[in-house]
Amino acid sequence: MIKIKNYSKYSGQGEYIGRYNYYYGLEPSPLSNPYAGRANYKSKLKLVDKFKKYLKSLPENSLQWKEIRRLQNLYEDDVELTLLCWCDPLPCHGEVIRSAILGDIHPKSVYE
Repeated sequence: MIKIKNYSKYSGQGEYIGRYNYYYGLEPSPLSNPYAGRANYKSKLKLVDKFKKYLKSLPENSLQWKEIRRLQNLYEDDVELTLLCWCDPLPCHGEVIRSAILGDIHPKSVYE
């Protein structure tokens, strides 16, 4: 099971996938969404879609796909993984990351 939780509301272990956060002293994740917008449902859906296209456009050897492979290994070892961001309960790019970890989204092929 891969869960996506709001960093500020979750007290368990997890892997941070968000941007730099001064208040909490968090470094940006290689998987932070490079696109920003309003914090409403419709805007978040658009941002998730942009992130999906972005991730699929990156090659296997990109920093982002290396991080996804690291998370896949954690998931395979523990059978449970919690991704931490700020969006929950709104749509989150973590949903795209979850799909990539599960093998439903792939990097850009070198043959494309």
